[in-house]
Amino acid sequence: MEPQEIAAAARRFAAMARIVGPDPKAVKMRRHAFHLHQSGSTSLSASAVLLPRGALADPPPLLGRVCAAHGHAGDVALTAASLVEPFLVAEQRDNPGEEFRPRLVPEARLDVLVEHEDLGSTRDIKSGAPQWLSARLLAMVDVPASAESVLSLLKHEDSPIGGSSWDVGWSLSNVNQKQVENDIRSSLESNRNNASIESKDPSTLAKSATRIAILGIPTLTTDNARHIDVSVMQHRGDFLLMVGSPFGIMSPFHFFNSISVGAVANCLPPGTVRSSLLMADIHCLPGTEGAPVFDKNSCLVGMLMQPLRQRGSSIEVQLVITWDAICTEWNSKKLEELGQALCELPDEKNPDSKTMKLSHTDNYGRCVSCSANNLNQYRISPSSLREAISSVVLVTVGDTSWASGIVLNKNGLVLTNAHLLEPWRFGRTSTLGLQNKITSVAGEHLSDGEDKPLQPQQCKVSNEDAVKHEFSLFNLGFKREKRISVRLDQGESQMWCDASVVFISRGPLDVALLQMEKVPTELNVIRPEFVCPTAGSSVYVVGHGLLGPRSGLYSSLSSGVVSKVVKIPATQPSEADNMDIPVMLQTTAAVHSGASGGVLINAHGLMVGLVTSNAKHGGGSTIPHLNFSIPCKSMEIVFKYSVNGDSKVLGQLDKPNEVLSSVWALAPASSPFLSGSQEKGRGGKVLEFSKFLSDKQEALKLGGGLEELLKRKVPSKI
Repeated sequence: MEPQEIAAAARRFAAMARIVGPDPKAVKMRRHAFHLHQSGSTSLSASAVLLPRGALADPPPLLGRVCAAHGHAGDVALTAASLVEPFLVAEQRDNPGEEFRPRLVPEARLDVLVEHEDLGSTRDIKSGAPQWLSARLLAMVDVPASAESVLSLLKHEDSPIGGSSWDVGWSLSNVNQKQVENDIRSSLESNRNNASIESKDPSTLAKSATRIAILGIPTLTTDNARHIDVSVMQHRGDFLLMVGSPFGIMSPFHFFNSISVGAVANCLPPGTVRSSLLMADIHCLPGTEGAPVFDKNSCLVGMLMQPLRQRGSSIEVQLVITWDAICTEWNSKKLEELGQALCELPDEKNPDSKTMKLSHTDNYGRCVSCSANNLNQYRISPSSLREAISSVVLVTVGDTSWASGIVLNKNGLVLTNAHLLEPWRFGRTSTLGLQNKITSVAGEHLSDGEDKPLQPQQCKVSNEDAVKHEFSLFNLGFKREKRISVRLDQGESQMWCDASVVFISRGPLDVALLQMEKVPTELNVIRPEFVCPTAGSSVYVVGHGLLGPRSGLYSSLSSGVVSKVVKIPATQPSEADNMDIPVMLQTTAAVHSGASGGVLINAHGLMVGLVTSNAKHGGGSTIPHLNFSIPCKSMEIVFKYSVNGDSKVLGQLDKPNEVLSSVWALAPASSPFLSGSQEKGRGGKVLEFSKFLSDKQEALKLGGGLEELLKRKVPSKI
C-alpha cells in the first residue's frame, strides 16, 4: 500500500480527545506543552485511537468487562491517561494509578472529535465537518510490560537513579511549566504539585507514561463496516504511519488528524520476538500522544505515548506502546486480578449493554504483517536491511567511551572513526587526560555528558600493534591505550570480543580499522555501493546512539534523505579529467552521540557512507538532522585492503589534502575550494587538518609533546 492509502484507512480509527474543566489558579496545565486557559477554565487535548464495535476481530477482554461494568453500550476510544489525570478528584489525583472508578472534578467535561464520515446519521450533513461527541471516562489501565521497557531506559546503568539524564515528556512542556510558574507566582498549590511531580521515582514515572484512559463514546454508525487488522511483530526499519492531532485544541481546523511517517528505530525488550515498546524514528509534536500508529499494510501497530526526553536538551525519542503488549496484558489473568474492583462498580447495566459482545481467543486477532511491497522512499527490503543492521557492531574503548563500527570482511575487520581512538584530535578527552576542542563528532562517553579523563586500564593493544602502521604519526599514542572491545548482535544473543588497532588515518578522512581477535563462524559483512547517491535519495543510519552499551539495546535506525553531496575536483592522474569526486554526504537522518562509525545505507541495504559527525549550535547542543558521512567512493582504498590485505595501499589515506581538509572543517567562503582564491594571512582561519598534523610533527619529535601542541590548537567551525 502507498502512504496515501494507508493514511486514508488509518484516519478512520483516529480521533482527538479534549477535556475542559475548572482551573481558577491555572495549575492544571503543568507538565503539558500547550493548553487553553480562559475565564478560570483550562482545556487540554491529546490524540486517541477510535475503536468502533466489531472493528477488532478479538479485542482485549478487559475492554468488554469495563464497558459492561459501566453499562456502556457504545463505542470506545483510547487515549493517554495524562490527559485526564489533572482533572481527577483530589484523592485520585494525589495518588495516580490504575482506576476502574475514575471520577472527574465537578464541571469537568470530556469529548472526542471524530471525522465527519464516521458519524453516520448523527453528523451534520450540511457542514461535512468533524464533530465533537460527548465522552465518559470509564477506566485508566496500565500496560505493565511497556512500563517495564520504559523503566529499563530510565534506569539503565549509564544513568543511575538520582543522576538520570532521561525523563518522559515533551521538551516544550518545560517551557510551558516555567511560564505557568511565572503566571501563578509560585502559589502553594503549584509548589505542592511540582514537588509531587519532581519526586516521582522512575518506576512510577514509567507506569504513568504508559497508562491508558478508556473513554466511552456514542455508537458510530456508518454505511460500511470498518475492520482493523493488528500487527504483532515489528522489526527495525519497518514503515510506520501515525495519525495524530498536534496542538489540537489550538486550532482543530489546522491540526486535526495530521499524518507523519517514519520507521521503527528499535524494539524493546532487546533480543525478543514480541515487542512491548518501540522506539520510533518519526516526527511527532505535543498533542500526538495517544495517536494510533500503523504499518505498511495499514495494520494497527500500537499507540504513541509521550517521548523519552534527554534532560537539558531538546532531544526526544518517540515511543510506541505496541498493541500486542496491550492485548497480552489486558487478558483474562488481568481480569481475575481486577475482578473485585470491577465488581464494586455501580450497577449501571442496561439490556443494550449485551450488544458490546467481546470474545477472546489465543491469537487475539493479531496478524504478522510481512507481505511484500514495492520499494519507495519510505521502505526498504527487509532481508537487505536485516543483513546491513547485523553488520553494525558496538565498539568500546575502556569503560568510558563507545561508538559504532562496520564489519568489512569475514576475517573480522571493522571500520570505525579515528576520533573514537584518538579523541584529542577531534575535541574529546585524550588518553593522557588532556583537553582539546577541535571538532564536533558523534562519539560518546559513559559519563553524564562531561568529558572526564579516561581511567587507566590494562592495555589490550600491544606496542607492536600500536606502531604497526608506522607511517601514521599519532599511532604512538596507543602505547597507553585502553582495552578495545567489539560487541556483535546476532539474533537474540550478544557476543563480546577484544580487538586490536590495524590502522588510524592521519589524513583528512576520519577513518580507522580494527581487527577482532576472535571471529565467530557466522559473520555478516556489509556490502558497499561505490556509486554515490544523489540529493533527495532515501537513506538510513544504523548505529549505537544515545543510551550506551549498558542499556543492552541493539543498534538503532533512523531514516532521511541525502540533502547535499559535496564534491571536489579529482586529483589522481588516473581519474578522468574534470571529474568531481564525492567527499561528503549531508543527510537528514537523525544522528546522535554514539552513532559515529555507523553505517549509512540506501534503500537496497547497501552501504553508501560512514557516519562521522554532526553539526552543533554555538551553545554546544547537537543538531541531529544535520550530519555528515564519508561516501564509500572516498574509501575505496579501505575496501580494497579488506579484500587483499595489502597494508601499503592504506598509506594513500595519510597524504595531506588541503581542499579535502577544508571541506571537513566546514571551511568559510574564503577557502580556495569555494572562492577560487585565498586571502593571504587568513590560511590559519581554515582548519586544514592534515596540514596541521604535518606541521606539528616536528614539534613532537623535538620534545614539545602533546600538551604543548594542544596549546596551539586551531578552533573548528563546527
